[in-house]
Amino acid sequence: MCLAITLLIMNIGNKTLQDYRKSVLVNASQERVFASVTQQVDAWWSEVDEQPNELGKIFKITFGGKSYWRFKVIELSANEHVTWECIESHQDHNIKGMDEEWLGSRLHWELTSDAEGTIVDFLHQGLVPHAVCYGVCSSAWDFYITESLKSYVETGRGMPTEM
Repeated sequence: MCLAITLLIMNIGNKTLQDYRKSVLVNASQERVFASVTQQVDAWWSEVDEQPNELGKIFKITFGGKSYWRFKVIELSANEHVTWECIESHQDHNIKGMDEEWLGSRLHWELTSDAEGTIVDFLHQGLVPHAVCYGVCSSAWDFYITESLKSYVETGRGMPTEM
């Protein structure tokens, strides 16, 4: 499955919905980026109880307070891609429908080599523009992928608590 070139589009009824997608060029090897996404999530995103480094592993991510998400690693190909599926969502924002939007959504990380480093193509399958969470979640992803993850991979310093 190559997400680096194509953009997944879902057709639901008469609406065409584009899932959230973000790409960034990171000045580092695919191995370094893959290790960051599978073994050092807490250094650039937030606190996790387990690192998502094995197929089938379930991990929980929290941002303080009562909000948390549980994901299961459903695809893993060393240094190339990893996919997490949200299997539980509990957000303390009290916004109707937000938890349901996350359930079953998938986070895809595709890594491809480039002359200048590694291209990280991220797709949050299920996060679409009409979603309750889209504004907040897409802004957060923009930050975590293009700033925190990139900074962590390139300098060793991420910004997991600055969002």
